[in-house]
Amino acid sequence: MSGRFRACSIETTYHLMSNPGLHISILGVNKQIHSEASYVLYSSNIFDFDIDVESVIPFLGDLTLPARSSIKRINITQRALPYIKDFDRAEWRNFCEFISANMRLEQLGLSILGGLPTMQWEAEDLYEKAAFQHITKFEGMEWVKQIASIKGLRKLDIKAHLEHCPPPQSNAMAFFVNFSASIEKGFAEYLKELMVVGIA
Repeated sequence: MSGRFRACSIETTYHLMSNPGLHISILGVNKQIHSEASYVLYSSNIFDFDIDVESVIPFLGDLTLPARSSIKRINITQRALPYIKDFDRAEWRNFCEFISANMRLEQLGLSILGGLPTMQWEAEDLYEKAAFQHITKFEGMEWVKQIASIKGLRKLDIKAHLEHCPPPQSNAMAFFVNFSASIEKGFAEYLKELMVVGIA
């Protein structure tokens, strides 16, 4: 890589935001203890990446296969729809493909950033579960089918994190607000049926 693109390239890194009492020095005692302790470390904790979806693959790729296979619970956050850029879409697609192909998660926490008008908006409408079979075909909603490629979950926890926004002045913003209001209802029902074992 050369020219101006080199200056714009930043290596993805990650670090522990807070230490919940982990004493990882025990992993260096010997191979047997490393194997046993690493299983407990990776299987007993939830790995929360927040909106930093680009850090998932570097982190998981650094782990040994047994350690990576021990991870059963991941949390991730999807950005608000109007603010998703092309590189966000690419990172999200890569994340979903990697998890689907290389992990056997039991639990996925999916937080979605949405919008809530600061003033009452009379046109608000909730989308039912059945509507999402059509909605997922809309431009910009490809990410839903991508996350739905992760199968076999025992638990899918979907939460909406709503931030105040002005009353919609366009069809696109109206859709965003209506989708936001449906995240924990029709949308959650739609995804759970596709991704969680025993729900059909």
